[in-house]
Amino acid sequence: MNTMLLTPILVCILGIVAIVLIVIKDKKSRGKKTKNYKFYNKMFIRYDNFFITRNGIRRLYYRIAGLSVYTKREIIVTSVRLYSMSIGVFWGINLLGIIVFKDVFTSLLLLMFSFIVKTILVDKQINHIHFKLLQQLLDALSSIRQCYLRLGVIPDSIAEANVGPLLKHAFEDIYLILTAADGERRLEEFYASTPFKLLQTFSGVCYILNNSGDSKLSNGSSNFIQAMGMMHSEVQMEIQRLTLQRAKFGVLEYLPVIPLVTLKFIESFFISQIPGTATIYHGPLGYISKVLIFLSSIIGYITITKINSPMVIKKDDRNIIIDKIIKNKTFESIVKDFIPKKSRPLKKKKYLLEKSMSSKDIVYLYASKLICSLLAFTLSLFFIYFSIELGKDFILTNVREVSLVAGENLDEHDIEIRQEMDDVYLNNHPMLNTNKTRDFVNTYLPELQEYDKQAQIERLQSKYKSYNNTFFKWWMILICYALAVLAWRIPELLLRARIWLLKTEAEEDVLQLQTIITILMNTSTDTMQTLYWLQRQSRVHRNILIDAYHEYPSDPEMALHKLKSKVTVPEFKRIVDKLILTIHQISLADAFSDLISEREHLVRIREITQQATLKKKRSFVSPLSMAPLLLTTALYILMPLGILGIKEFMYALEEFGKLKM
Repeated sequence: MNTMLLTPILVCILGIVAIVLIVIKDKKSRGKKTKNYKFYNKMFIRYDNFFITRNGIRRLYYRIAGLSVYTKREIIVTSVRLYSMSIGVFWGINLLGIIVFKDVFTSLLLLMFSFIVKTILVDKQINHIHFKLLQQLLDALSSIRQCYLRLGVIPDSIAEANVGPLLKHAFEDIYLILTAADGERRLEEFYASTPFKLLQTFSGVCYILNNSGDSKLSNGSSNFIQAMGMMHSEVQMEIQRLTLQRAKFGVLEYLPVIPLVTLKFIESFFISQIPGTATIYHGPLGYISKVLIFLSSIIGYITITKINSPMVIKKDDRNIIIDKIIKNKTFESIVKDFIPKKSRPLKKKKYLLEKSMSSKDIVYLYASKLICSLLAFTLSLFFIYFSIELGKDFILTNVREVSLVAGENLDEHDIEIRQEMDDVYLNNHPMLNTNKTRDFVNTYLPELQEYDKQAQIERLQSKYKSYNNTFFKWWMILICYALAVLAWRIPELLLRARIWLLKTEAEEDVLQLQTIITILMNTSTDTMQTLYWLQRQSRVHRNILIDAYHEYPSDPEMALHKLKSKVTVPEFKRIVDKLILTIHQISLADAFSDLISEREHLVRIREITQQATLKKKRSFVSPLSMAPLLLTTALYILMPLGILGIKEFMYALEEFGKLKM
């Protein structure tokens, strides 16, 4: 056990030391950016060279680089800070678990939990950067609007505006897009490297109006000023949503974790007060209860943190590990055998993938289903077998009485005698009857009082039955199989959940498209060019817009009607209806003349639906946050007391029956 503990303890200490060094270095190196960067660069190289940390630091580096708000040096510094913190938390949780729980079984469960916490911790830090981006963008839009009123030139307004440090790099890129000869190519690169959709919309608006020229609207205001005002209201609404979301989900996030902290204290308290609970806590039933509590805590914590994240849906929802496994030709051929051959079920699965806008294909979906089932079967089989073996070991070594009240106080010599006595007794087959057991106890403990001898007889007989009854039974395979069948459905359930979450994303995407249309309607842009800019700006509807754009030259009406059939958001359907009118009949400006008032109405409705959606999400996650607490109460408090109470009651009835006879 000592050698098993040595590696995690050393890595934990290294992680904590790294965090301490970073904090000290930050304090000492203020104003000494070059030396500070050298330290972080050395740390980054060490992480990148070490085979265990290499993949983790590289993934984090590319994620932070994808925000497009940092220079290369800042990306390295931020990556090292976040990764060191996540490593320290990961091994800190494991070390604390080893010290507190002191058993391999719980340490394995904590290892799984700490890995998830490590990933979520990094996500939270990136989400925090996202929120700061929104706040800085809000101030930047106000500043650009004021500069434009004074200067009347878009690139100069961007150059002179007061921009926060996180947006400085992105705004420099936008300035180059507007002033360089290869602006369109730079804009494409900016879209590819910047996943921040509001910043994408802003860059697109600036590029369109800078090329086509600003125009005066019917009310006398500027087209660019109106666009900045609309974007300002969108950013405000997003900040309000995230602030309200934090207020509603902040406490719920940590409720599932409480049982993991309290389990050991509950166990220690009841074992000290009621010794009989030890056989339950350290038996198969106790270990299975612990697995259920840990799983409910992990599922609850992951679900709530994902829903509480500003970016709930990932564009690429594939898993790196499954990607690597599926590249194996043998495994891929096995997966293809599980894909349904009939067209109807296959069509349903493909429709589910298409509707959820997933990056997966049908082979990937069934590979996920197969891997989930195999994992569920293997892990459940492992935990059941492990629980039984650990429970059997505890029964073998436990020499204390199993009762609701504390038994006799034993010293080391007493424990040694009872262990020797128990080993001999358990090797007798069949079990000795009561009289023979009494003689057996008298052989080892002749000086005990009669009452204590009776307690030892009951203890030995109960231990014999429990020990010989604790083994892997055939019906446990059925439990593993049932869990594997349930796990087979997990990938599909995740896709359905993605569809549900995608509704909110789709509504927000329509707002971005309406902003672009309000800009384009006051320019000389035609319908095909409008489709081009819409597909460039869209995140959720991008694929169907690309199809419509490529099909438009051959048959405009068919392309737009086909687009309308694929759209689910009512506001987007109305946009497509108006685009159909612009093919032969009226101009873009006439078709979308009521868009501003319609958009204001949509924003008000969106605010109401956002609050309703948050209420739905909260009502969905509230049971998940309380489930671990309820399971802990039921399985770790009520169940042990109930089992012991029933045993004592049955024993009392037996004794009463003997006295009556």
